[in-house]
Amino acid sequence: MTGEALSPSERAAARLEAAAAGLPPLRAGQESLNEEICDRLIDLAAARAAVARPAGDEGGHDAAAPSVEACVCRAVEDDVVRTLSRTGTRLDGGPSLEDTHREVTRIVTRLAEPDHYDAVCALLRAGLGDRPDGRAAGAWDIADEALRGLVSVRAEWAGADPACTVAGGWVLVDRVARIRLTAALLAQARARSGNDAGHVVNAARRYAWNWLRLPPPEAATAVHVRRTGELAAWIGAFTAGGPATEGGAG
Repeated sequence: MTGEALSPSERAAARLEAAAAGLPPLRAGQESLNEEICDRLIDLAAARAAVARPAGDEGGHDAAAPSVEACVCRAVEDDVVRTLSRTGTRLDGGPSLEDTHREVTRIVTRLAEPDHYDAVCALLRAGLGDRPDGRAAGAWDIADEALRGLVSVRAEWAGADPACTVAGGWVLVDRVARIRLTAALLAQARARSGNDAGHVVNAARRYAWNWLRLPPPEAATAVHVRRTGELAAWIGAFTAGGPATEGGAG
């Protein structure tokens, strides 16, 4: 398949695949390092599962699917950067910080439309499906709680002024993506059997544990935005030579 034929999520997964290729093998006696390597490989497994089951496959959510796919691509690209930072592998072709922020702004502006926010939550709910039996229920419960959290903070995002909420949009985009990626692993586990299914369940449990055990994503406020500017100025002054003291410039 050529690069031009790849969907955005497939391109993101391919970049993560290339980044993960630089991971060292697991070694006996290096348990801490092995845990880190395993987490990055699970990120890759989730990306693969999402590509195999694109957003909207459940039907009836065509309008929401592009937004969910965009969120997944953004999260997978973050995983690429995280993997590269731990391996020293160079991988060209990633988006700049400015490009990434423009994409996050686009997604969050769309999610500020109440009907679209609801459609995205409905797609995530359809993708998560019914609560499974056995060990898979642990991952499902974490994802379900995270999804109910998105619903609980709806008023902060849907119908709000994107000029302010986009400042906190990164956390919303990531939360949508991680719910979708967890659901993709759970769906893959349902389709497998034997030991293979058990391994996918364990991957889903660890993925949900790593990414979704956080409070619901809160939107930024005008006060938050003001304090961001104040903190940036303070840190800049501090790194440039130290903050001023009562006796004069430090």
